[in-house]
Amino acid sequence: MNNAIIAATNKTRDELSELTKPPAKLEWRWIALICMLLVISGAIRHWRGWQFQSLSRESEMSPFPLNEFPKELGSWRAKEGSEATLEPDIARIAGANDYLIRTYVDERSGESALVMIIYGLAHRVWPHVPDVCYPANGLKQVSPSNDMDIPVLGTTTKARFRMQSFARYKPGERDYRVVYHSFKYAGDWGLDMGRNWKTFRYHPGMFKVQVQVQGSSSGHESENEPVNQLLEQIVGEIDRRVAEKS
Repeated sequence: MNNAIIAATNKTRDELSELTKPPAKLEWRWIALICMLLVISGAIRHWRGWQFQSLSRESEMSPFPLNEFPKELGSWRAKEGSEATLEPDIARIAGANDYLIRTYVDERSGESALVMIIYGLAHRVWPHVPDVCYPANGLKQVSPSNDMDIPVLGTTTKARFRMQSFARYKPGERDYRVVYHSFKYAGDWGLDMGRNWKTFRYHPGMFKVQVQVQGSSSGHESENEPVNQLLEQIVGEIDRRVAEKS
């Protein structure tokens, strides 16, 4: 009797196992579907990676040669023989695939300004801001930063610039500099570009504009109208030339 019960129980278990066991064909279909999805996903990632690499290569060079930048900007004129070059290692660290360093003098006020324009891939250019680079060269920021809006010629938009003052003191000597900078990225001018890092693959190119003037400790540098006009001219010229190449 017991043997019969055990045999019946085992038979029931075998039948239940057969009922709950998925068909072999169905298993292989699911495996094939999963494998196909993995292959498609890998192909998409590969295609996107190739697309981003191609876009990065296309964006490595400036839309226009920076050495062709005008030597006359409103009332400002380039000082003859004032153009400077960067050491190759410094240019590489700064992300400068193309750059311009030139001194301009305002015919009206006699003020001079050192203008630096850099173009390169955004992920290399954006970290190099004055409050990092100037202290690394022995200058100390001596007043709070001041953000200011510069009109963009021919439009109602503004270009946001940051003004910072730095100083280096030596016995009998004081080196005081006022620095303005901004970035042009994805069609807009602004600051704090690190927040855009997720979009660097989609918009790889970036301009950096930095203008340095010898300052004083008066605290009125943000009211320097000639320098503001110079910044307006630089922004307008870059926007115009980029638009022509678009």
